Amino acid sequence: MTLILGLVIGMAFGAILQLGGASMYHKIMGSLLLKDMDIIKLILMGIAVGTVGIYALDLVDMANMSIKPTYVVGIIIAGLIFGVGFAVAGYCPGTCVVASAEGKTDAMVTVLGGLVGVLIYAIVYPAISGLIDVTNYGEVTVPSVFDINGLWIAIPFSAILFLLAFKVLKDRYE
Repeated sequence: MTLILGLVIGMAFGAILQLGGASMYHKIMGSLLLKDMDIIKLILMGIAVGTVGIYALDLVDMANMSIKPTYVVGIIIAGLIFGVGFAVAGYCPGTCVVASAEGKTDAMVTVLGGLVGVLIYAIVYPAISGLIDVTNYGEVTVPSVFDINGLWIAIPFSAILFLLAFKVLKDRYE
């Protein structure tokens, strides 16, 4: 049942991305140039709803808040790989899958490249794990730093994101 629910939620998320235009090159470029705010607003709304939702579910013991350790070197390397991949392909992982489902060849090649990257990482991980483990700071979260319930951070954070999405961000076409 959990897998079916995950599949349904994933399909709904993909549909929202597709309907929001997140798989269209001109929309992605417009967002990166800060001219078309639709995708940025979509991302902000997803983060806002997801943040409050996960902490609300955690409050009633319906979420698995398995926080991964903070590996600074790993985060930096992953950020660089993500940034280069986004710049080269024009897709992030979610929008890439949506565009693949639409039949876009460049997105399919990007998904394949991501899978090859995962395979390469799995192969070289034993050799580089020592370098990554040195920067393990443990399970660091904003609520744990301030020693408060996550909802006390999630609600105002999400409210700020809603404010940004609906009141502050405006399209800038020239």
